Amino acid sequence: MAKQPGVVVGIDLGSRLIKVAEVRAGRTPVVTNIGIAPTPEGAIDSSGIVDKAAVAAALKRLLAESGIATKQAAFALAGQNSVVVRVLEVPKMSPAELRQHMEWEIGRNIPFADTNVESAYEVIRRPNADPNADNMEVVLAVAQRDAVDSLVEIADKLKLEPYAIDVEPLALARSLLLTQPDMQTKNVAVVNLGAESTTIDIYIQGLLSFPRVLPIGGNMLTRAIAERLMISDADAEQLKVQAAEVLLDQIPQAPSPFGVPTGGFYTPGYATEPTYGGEPSPFMTPGSLTGGYEPSEPASPFTVPGEPTVPPSPFAEPSPEPFAVPGEPSPEPEATLPAQSPVDPQKREIFLAIYPLLEELVTEIRRSIEYFRSRNQDMDVQQIVLCGGGAALPNLDQLIANATGIPTTVGNPFKGVQLSVKRHGPDYVAAHAHLLAVAVGMGLHASF
Repeated sequence: MAKQPGVVVGIDLGSRLIKVAEVRAGRTPVVTNIGIAPTPEGAIDSSGIVDKAAVAAALKRLLAESGIATKQAAFALAGQNSVVVRVLEVPKMSPAELRQHMEWEIGRNIPFADTNVESAYEVIRRPNADPNADNMEVVLAVAQRDAVDSLVEIADKLKLEPYAIDVEPLALARSLLLTQPDMQTKNVAVVNLGAESTTIDIYIQGLLSFPRVLPIGGNMLTRAIAERLMISDADAEQLKVQAAEVLLDQIPQAPSPFGVPTGGFYTPGYATEPTYGGEPSPFMTPGSLTGGYEPSEPASPFTVPGEPTVPPSPFAEPSPEPFAVPGEPSPEPEATLPAQSPVDPQKREIFLAIYPLLEELVTEIRRSIEYFRSRNQDMDVQQIVLCGGGAALPNLDQLIANATGIPTTVGNPFKGVQLSVKRHGPDYVAAHAHLLAVAVGMGLHASF
C-alpha cells in the first residue's frame, strides 16, 4: 500500500473560480495555504474542462501566488455533466459478487452519450447498522474518461502528482462534517450553490445517503437580473455581488383569481403551479406582501388596518383637540406605528428578478428532504449547511430555514482544522470560507 502523503493540495476547478487549499495531515489537520482566482473565460463549463491550457496556466499562477509548493494534488472532478454519484441499495453479497454486480450497475447508471468511463464504488458501513440486514448500501461514482484524462494532463503540465481524483459530495463530508464533532452525529443536508449548478447532498452521521444535482446556479441569477433590468451580463454580475439580497419583508405572492392570496410567487417554467386553496406561502413573514407585486389602487389615507376602506363623510365634524386642564399633565398623544425603512428600489428589483429561482431552489430542497424522510422513516434532517458562492447571498439561510423549519447555517470548512495560512489574514479567510469547502475537503483526503 502506498504511503499516505503528509501534505496535499486540494484543487477545485469551478466554471467561475479556481480554489486551492494546502492541508497538512495529522490528528488535527492544518490548513497551511489557500488561494482563489478567476477561471479563464469559457475554460470550464457544465460539461467539464474546455480549455486545458488556459486552466493549467491559471492554476500554475494561483499555486505560485498562494505559496503552495507541494506536488501531491487531490482534484475534484469538474463539470456536473461529466460525473454521476449514486447511493445504491443492493443485496448483501461477497466482494467478488459485488464486483460483478457493480459492472451491471455502472452500465445501467451511465447517462453519457460516450460510454467510455471511469468508475469507482465503495460499501457504506454505517454505525449501528443491523448486521443481519439483507441489503447493504454502496456509493458509486461514474465519470467520463475525458474528464479524468483532462485532470491528469493538467497535473502533468504542472508536474503535480494526482494523488486522488474524487467527487464533491465526499469532499464536502470531510470538510464540513467529519472534522466537526457537532456535525458528526447529525443528519445534515449540505447545499453547495455553484455558478452552473447546485448540489443537495444528505448525510447520515457524516456518511452520504442521498446526492442530487440541480441545474440552478449563480449564472442563472445573473441572467435573470440582466433580463429584468435590461443590462449586460457583466453589469448584472457586478450588481448581484454588490446588491443582491433576500428581502424577507418583500416576498411576493401570486394573486388568486378568487380574490384570496395564494401560496408562492409563480412564474411559468420556474416553480410549481399556484394553488387556489388560499394556503399561505412557506416564505411569508410578518409584513410581507400579500397581493402580488403592487396594490392595484393606491391605498386611501383614511384606511384603517383590518377595516374596509370607507370614504370620509362630507358632513363629519372635525375631531376636537384634546382638552388641557390647568395644573394637570397634558394628555399623551396617540401612539403611532414607526414608519418602515424604505426599500432601495434597485435592491427590490434585483430581488424580484432572482426570487422565482430562489423559490424553485427552496422547493427542490424541501422535496429532497421529503424524499429522504420517505426512505428513512425513523430519521429526519436536523441541519442544513450552505456553501459555494451562492451561500454569501444575505438572508438566504433565513429564507431556507423559514421554508423548511430546519436550522440553516453557512458552512465553515475551517472550523474543525487548525489554520496556519501565511499569505492571507484572518479576515480574508473568514470572508472566503464558504467558497473553499470542496478544496479543503480534497486537501483532507490523506487525513481520512
